[in-house]
Amino acid sequence: MYFIGLDVHKKRISYCVKDAAGCVQQEGKVGSTRRELDVWVKTLPQPRTIAMEVTIFVGWIYDHRIPFIPSGW
Repeated sequence: MYFIGLDVHKKRISYCVKDAAGCVQQEGKVGSTRRELDVWVKTLPQPRTIAMEVTIFVGWIYDHRIPFIPSGW
């Protein structure tokens, strides 16, 4: 199991991927567009759980996440 945390900002999303033991596997940033998010999510290991902080910038991600549900969102 992998746990992915998102810190969403207007132009960038910072992320951290940890394994079940709590070891960081990846850290980085991805652009805050649907296209960039779609491409990035396909590279993530599975099974996974993705969480994000609730801010004014996350509404579009929540609305857009429907295609990712089978992949572990």
